Amino acid sequence: MPQAILPILTNMLVAVMFIGAFLVTAHTYPMVRRARWFALAFAFGVLDPLANLCIWLGGNVAVMQTVGFVGFLTALVTMALALSHYHRRSPMWACAAAILVGGCIWRIATIDAPRGAIWYQLSFQSWFALGSVLCAVALRRHAPPSLLNRCLVSVFIVTALHFWAKAAFAFALGTGATEEDFAGTIYAVISQASSGLLMIAAGLLVIASFLHSVVRATQTEALSDPLTGLPNRRALDRWLDVAQGDVMQHPLSVAIIDVDHFKRFNDRFGHAVGDEVLREVAACLERNRPPAGRAARLGGEEFVLLLRMDRRTASVVCENMRLAIAQLTYKDTDPITVSIGMATLEMGESTSELLRRADRALYRAKAAGRDRCAIATLEDEAASSAARPALKLVARH
Repeated sequence: MPQAILPILTNMLVAVMFIGAFLVTAHTYPMVRRARWFALAFAFGVLDPLANLCIWLGGNVAVMQTVGFVGFLTALVTMALALSHYHRRSPMWACAAAILVGGCIWRIATIDAPRGAIWYQLSFQSWFALGSVLCAVALRRHAPPSLLNRCLVSVFIVTALHFWAKAAFAFALGTGATEEDFAGTIYAVISQASSGLLMIAAGLLVIASFLHSVVRATQTEALSDPLTGLPNRRALDRWLDVAQGDVMQHPLSVAIIDVDHFKRFNDRFGHAVGDEVLREVAACLERNRPPAGRAARLGGEEFVLLLRMDRRTASVVCENMRLAIAQLTYKDTDPITVSIGMATLEMGESTSELLRRADRALYRAKAAGRDRCAIATLEDEAASSAARPALKLVARH
């Protein structure tokens, strides 16, 4: 058995495994369904070692030569298209088509060319190098900058250089007198092994990119409110932990916002309309919050603003927010108004105490007639603390 048959079979098996891995990933995680494009690229890649195997087994040489060359070139071009598609950018269709069509024409025109000529080997490998360069360019243009993507770009650049280097190895070591002799040469072992290792590296980095996307999406979902898209209470707790450690540099204010008479609103117009109103309020908070502020949903009809500013500035922001929400209209429903309770972190105070003071201020705003802002100060804490039991940050009706 020729010595290159083992690396040829190994490359076929690895490609099939990657096809399965990409298809399973696309089926398991809907956010990376574009992984099917990479499965298609590796499916085309299988054709090259398969064609070499068929030639050794006695298949039609001219047909298998063409199938192997076109299959591997199509695999590289498809990989470039898949990289752009995965990052939700328009693939470079014109460049891909030019490389693929040009390569096919070259293969047909040189089917009987002398195998040992340096010009033949150099031009043969150049088409694959161009396909690798297209993959690197697609990543540079369309993928967000990250260490993972930089490593993948480097792999494709090394792959392109490796194809041109293979032309020199082919000329120096020889590729066999005929295509049937190829599998028995040292060059065939080097060619199959080196190309296979680089394709494995590219495939593993792409899968690592998928896993990174899945983890990031899972973390985002864990910190997001599914109804409004705002960060949730868990995200707020993380913000507060970070903000408290930096309070000496930047003041911290918290405003709790409650949609007025929301239960009555739900009962009158239905929960679907109520949900839409909550989304409208959430969108208004995002539109009008300052750059030094963050909005989150606590639950029910309660929202919160985290403001890196002093009491006076934060109170102006809260009043502007109340007025902005009061201008919202949704179909023929009642006016949408909110009550707001705000507090600013004092020296030595914990964030849980800060939230309790903001919640007591909200209680005073609601007791005073709603549709207003109440600002917590140390002076009024003693008078208000007896009027409210222990804090429960839950939906009010």
